Amino acid sequence: MSTSEIKGKIQTVLGLIEPEDLGVTLPHEHLVSDGSCWYREPDGAFDLGMARSKVSIETLWWVRYHWFQNLDDLMLLDEQEAIDELSHFSFSGGRSIIEMSNHGLGRDPLSLARISRAAGLNIVMGSGYYLAPSLPDDFGERAQEDITEEIVRDITLGAGDTGIKAGFIGEIGGSWPLDPREKKSLLAAVEAQKQTGAYLNVHPGQGEDAAWEQVTIMDSAGADLSRVCVDHIDRAVRDPKNRIKLLATGVTIEYDLFGREGYYPLSQRPIDLPTDYQRVNEIMEIIDAGYLDQILISQDIWNKHQRRKYGGWGYDHILRNTVPVMKAKGMSQQEIDAIMIENPKRLLTFP
Repeated sequence: MSTSEIKGKIQTVLGLIEPEDLGVTLPHEHLVSDGSCWYREPDGAFDLGMARSKVSIETLWWVRYHWFQNLDDLMLLDEQEAIDELSHFSFSGGRSIIEMSNHGLGRDPLSLARISRAAGLNIVMGSGYYLAPSLPDDFGERAQEDITEEIVRDITLGAGDTGIKAGFIGEIGGSWPLDPREKKSLLAAVEAQKQTGAYLNVHPGQGEDAAWEQVTIMDSAGADLSRVCVDHIDRAVRDPKNRIKLLATGVTIEYDLFGREGYYPLSQRPIDLPTDYQRVNEIMEIIDAGYLDQILISQDIWNKHQRRKYGGWGYDHILRNTVPVMKAKGMSQQEIDAIMIENPKRLLTFP
């Protein structure tokens, strides 16, 4: 397939769709994934026992406050569970999921296609590479051009021999400080964007300046920043001035931790993680500043304990709980639709 064939379309795991068919979209979720690259085994016999336990009602109290430290919690491997969980999103009016599990997070194109058929939802798959701890051992020796070629092939021909095509590039991982291999991955992704026109999504590291560093690198490499989104604003960019600085470049920013209102792991860095109410307040401030068309929202469900089956908020949390808060605080339906329908549609449609 040439890139001309996908112009004006959105590419899902089941094929091309018209942009109008995308509907209400969660732009940052995981359905089947292996997050073990985040696993950090704790010290002490008791915590070690909890870290190696299954997620259940008996362990939920510990798991909720020990992100990254329960191995079972990091593994989303059950297709039927994903289908069951997605039913709540569909019942609430959801139509599409942007699946972020690329290389390093156990990307499974065939599984995503099966889930899409069974759930009756559009699923868009990504391409490219995640964080340094998840990269292949030989990644440092790979040529940047070969990484670009692989991403382009995912979009134009399909992943491996599956025939299932990626519809965007991401989430491209970045640590703080940025690992040289991650910089190579990012530059390869920018070149793939230039060749295909694809939407490019990046994961910044755990530093206030990490997102800006990535945007600066992408801009210098010639990326189309109007088709770039920076993830995890609600834990990565906490200074309001820095959010506006990012938006002024033309990038979209994503509040994708809706539902997470507890402590952020101290093993990462102390972060004043906002509540959902505070997230809405920040988004309204961004709208007032004139950047409505550069906002995305999602939940980034990549742990078992975030799913309903395990006592979590589920994929329908924003539609069920957050949208009413947005309306109560004065956001219009037009503004909500811009964030949940029009912005994802613009980014995912190939130019």
